[in-house]
Amino acid sequence: MPAPDLPHLAIAFAAAFLAGAINSVAGGGTMVSFPTLLWLGLPSVIANATNTIAIWPGSLGSLWGFRRELSRTEPRMRLLLIPGIAGGAIGALLLRITPASVFDRVVPFLILFATLLFVVQIPVQRWLRTSHASVRRSRT
Repeated sequence: MPAPDLPHLAIAFAAAFLAGAINSVAGGGTMVSFPTLLWLGLPSVIANATNTIAIWPGSLGSLWGFRRELSRTEPRMRLLLIPGIAGGAIGALLLRITPASVFDRVVPFLILFATLLFVVQIPVQRWLRTSHASVRRSRT
């Protein structure tokens, strides 16, 4: 692969900056950075790995920045770390054994699924809060 030129580096920088800004507010910056890496010509598996490595420092920064709020979460919510870490490990292993041609065919559906989850996130949270409140009221 040839060395990137200045316009490609500028595009990558802009996408990374925008993705970081999106992640700092709401999450979903990968929807900008990953397609940009593909558009810049990186193979899909390399783009996925690069994107994942590139965003984890921001995730650590968010954990640090929200440490007080996270310390007040219910202990049972911390149990979600287990399936999260297990899912990440299984996904990484699947990515390692999946041929690039298969990954290339699956990626659009993964992006569509992630986009749909992102779109329905707020209505689902609103519904959960409403149903949780009604359960609380019915117990009193």
